[in-house]
Amino acid sequence: MFLLGPNARLDFANAPGRAMLEEGALLVERMGLLTATTPKLQRALRGALAVAEDGNEAGPLSLLASPPLRYSVRALPLMAGEGQATNALRSAKVAVYVRKISPADPLALEALARLYECTPGEVRVIDAVMKVDGMKALAQFLGLTQATVKTHLHNVFRKTHTSGQRELVKLIAGFAEPQQE
Repeated sequence: MFLLGPNARLDFANAPGRAMLEEGALLVERMGLLTATTPKLQRALRGALAVAEDGNEAGPLSLLASPPLRYSVRALPLMAGEGQATNALRSAKVAVYVRKISPADPLALEALARLYECTPGEVRVIDAVMKVDGMKALAQFLGLTQATVKTHLHNVFRKTHTSGQRELVKLIAGFAEPQQE
């Protein structure tokens, strides 16, 4: 967890947050600011922070770092501090929660669904693709007709810019960079 002041000033990091900064796979501290390790990650982080600074929750964002590790990021606005908090903590504007996630994590599916604007039916198919292979097996596993599964898969492939189940599994598992328009 990180508490940030204006312009991503790092006011506080708990022990796991400090360890994440030292690891340097996703986030680092530069000149007192919380910074992502790549320009693409930095743009996503800045966007989330801007949303949170405007008083809205941002996330979960699913971010891919190198080596292939996937993280979930949530940015929450903080109310003006009162009471006994230190000045640094009182001036914090945003709380950022970051954690590593696995493809089997429900949060990973939630983040993927938000990122690609998938319907609940499409999310069920994505989850099933991680568990079984082949159209007939997917249909049986989900209790749907093969035609329905094909329709959902076609929509998922279109939304994720993937061309088949193997490519979709790679994307879900975090071995491929998410595609956004």
